[in-house]
Amino acid sequence: MPGPRLNLIVLCFDTLRRDALASDLCRTPAFDHFAEEAVVYTNAWAEGLPTIPFRRAVHTGMRSYPWRHHVPDRGSHPNILGWHAIPEHHTTLSEYLYQRGYATGLVSDVWHLFKATMNFVRGFVSWDYVRGQEGDTYALAAESLQDPSPYGGRRLGPAPYLYQTRDRMRDEDYFAAQVLDRAAAWVEGNRANAPYFLWVDSFTPHEFWDPPTRFADAYSPGEGLLDHIVPQSLNRGPGRPEPDPADIARTRALYQGYVTFADERFGHFLDRIERAGALRDTVVVVLSDHGTEIWDQGQFGKSGARLHPYNTQINWLVRHPDLRARRDIEAFVQNQDIVPTLLHLLGIAPPPLDGGVVWPWAKARAPERDHVVIGWDVHASVRDRRWNLLVNARDLAAERRLYDLEADPREERNVAAAHPDVVARQLSRLETLLGAPLPARFVHTPAHGFAATPGGLREIRRQRAQAGERWEGSNLV
Repeated sequence: MPGPRLNLIVLCFDTLRRDALASDLCRTPAFDHFAEEAVVYTNAWAEGLPTIPFRRAVHTGMRSYPWRHHVPDRGSHPNILGWHAIPEHHTTLSEYLYQRGYATGLVSDVWHLFKATMNFVRGFVSWDYVRGQEGDTYALAAESLQDPSPYGGRRLGPAPYLYQTRDRMRDEDYFAAQVLDRAAAWVEGNRANAPYFLWVDSFTPHEFWDPPTRFADAYSPGEGLLDHIVPQSLNRGPGRPEPDPADIARTRALYQGYVTFADERFGHFLDRIERAGALRDTVVVVLSDHGTEIWDQGQFGKSGARLHPYNTQINWLVRHPDLRARRDIEAFVQNQDIVPTLLHLLGIAPPPLDGGVVWPWAKARAPERDHVVIGWDVHASVRDRRWNLLVNARDLAAERRLYDLEADPREERNVAAAHPDVVARQLSRLETLLGAPLPARFVHTPAHGFAATPGGLREIRRQRAQAGERWEGSNLV
């Protein structure tokens, strides 16, 4: 007779850099302690980016890149290649497990998952949506479209977000705390409802970088400085001065502090589920979807044109009840491998998927890769142990950037002109995945219909005012 089935908890932290854990970049004692009893994939990379493409692959085991599916996305925001709902013919991890009798739950503040253009609640018996993160303007008022200074204080950010978060009083009011506390309560309430599967998706530490102030102060005190919680506001550009070093240090500290805050709340979550006895019979997984640049190469934020490790390397840690010590796995893995590997750990034979089982003790494992391909909108990275090639897959005339990872691990010097043979090999690998010669022709064609956002509303009103239209209250006259 088989034994009791294991439960599964997956926690995904948006924009958590791979080097934020177990390094001197950020203080993360809870994540580090978790890693001491986990399988740690030290060479894990996203395959399709950013937020939504990553999550399609991580929920289905099917690659998102190279944008092979066209799903209607009118009204989607953002509106880029690969940003659409899960194709109807794909099956999600939650659906696989629900069909096998698992109680399934989702707790998240990632507003993209819950938009009308998306379908990521498929297979979840219960889902808990924490409102108000980033651009989720759940409380729209005239004040939220005006000058943010009365409720922003020292924080420099969008008026709708600052308006919605103006009443926070304690750590438990912050989004990461709400998500992880509600997730812990879900586990406590479902211990007698095993087997269960809980997906926890925290938008923290994605920008806006807005931790309780003391967490940022621990890295770089902010006396006399304003907090640029939208870090891209400091990036160089037309009409923008070179940022002050103090502003750069403080903005880095906002990210570092946000990571440490997320770590502290993760520690509280682990303590609660351990007291509930959940760690004895539950596989617990920690993921991140991508990272971000914190002035590594002279800017803040992420973009498809900068597919360097700080943007594309991900965290993947698995704590199994039978593990007693850390085990590092150095093979190339990607997020399409997560579904088949987790099904394997739960004793379920995975169906044919783009990803494979990469558990070190599996009898039938995926063959080891010698490279990975990462896509973000029109951009692609082809990475192996020695080289990283960055290209615009739809524009053959665009600059190709090749980095020698042995001589230049920070990927700062383009050596494409000196190594045409390497460029050709990496391009051939990309074409193999595309299934056709470059330039790429993607099936997904983003619709450019109306996407309702507060920023869009302000822009529409500005344009209409320029055209001579006049408003009195809410009426166009």
